[in-house]
Amino acid sequence: MLSYSLNSLLVFYEVVRLGSFSKAADLLAMTQPGVSNHVTQLEAQAGCRLLTRGKGNFKLTKEGKMVFKYAEKIEAMAKGLEHSIGVMKRDMEPLLRIGTTPVYSRVMMPSILGSFQKANPNIMIKLDTGSSDDLVNSVISMENDVVVVGDQKVSRKLFAFHLVKEELVLITCNNHPLSARKIVSLKDIEGWPLVVREEGSSTRRVVLSALDSLKVTPSTLIDMRSTEFIKQWVSQGKGISILIRRAVMDDEQKHLKVIPFKEKLMLEVSVLFLKSKKYDTSIQKFLRHLEDLQARSILH
Repeated sequence: MLSYSLNSLLVFYEVVRLGSFSKAADLLAMTQPGVSNHVTQLEAQAGCRLLTRGKGNFKLTKEGKMVFKYAEKIEAMAKGLEHSIGVMKRDMEPLLRIGTTPVYSRVMMPSILGSFQKANPNIMIKLDTGSSDDLVNSVISMENDVVVVGDQKVSRKLFAFHLVKEELVLITCNNHPLSARKIVSLKDIEGWPLVVREEGSSTRRVVLSALDSLKVTPSTLIDMRSTEFIKQWVSQGKGISILIRRAVMDDEQKHLKVIPFKEKLMLEVSVLFLKSKKYDTSIQKFLRHLEDLQARSILH
């Protein structure tokens, strides 16, 4: 079976298609002698003349016409292959799946992801939201690549990158008896209806642990999944709540009173990902971006 050079076949195809050695040389960014050498090499491999050359022109031989038909098909297949590879590369663009809580998806991630994508336009981002516990499970099960969550006992399978510490504050309606205070103690919550985040929330875990350590008992404990709904509930005077300051900054002096605690209740927020993915390029770029934001104090 004869082995033909693919390059020589494609050069021959362009020579015949354009009807000129010089035009083919210009198109292929080659010298004219180089083009002639490819055609001569192909004729040597075929063992017959493919072109009859005259002064400034040429004609296809019977064998040349047959070779041109095959070269035409090969050129079309090469273009199809190039297109398919391009599509495949687009489909295989790096995808970074990030999970975070609903609050962070609203108050922090837009600025982080906006600047990250500006610096890394080739990395696609998929943002998922959920409770902290669900998000940790999602990174272990590889549904997400990284998660941004607060105050977690980290599995030995996971690597934790400390991101920021969040201050937890008391929120009340504007005419609540505690609203006149400039600072409160956790013990001041005793006897008031307290609205907390749902099971699986890091904020809930920190708040209830702090109250339990001081043996503080609210009159009622109300679970709510949505931080926005909690703020609406509190603004209507139906209870008080404890949330991260960042989540209520826009609401202060409008519908809610925001009061700090003497005890400085803090929530540590970390980025978690599997140790087995420590050298993943997209994850490393995301971490370096966060380190840069930390260095410029943008996250505080």
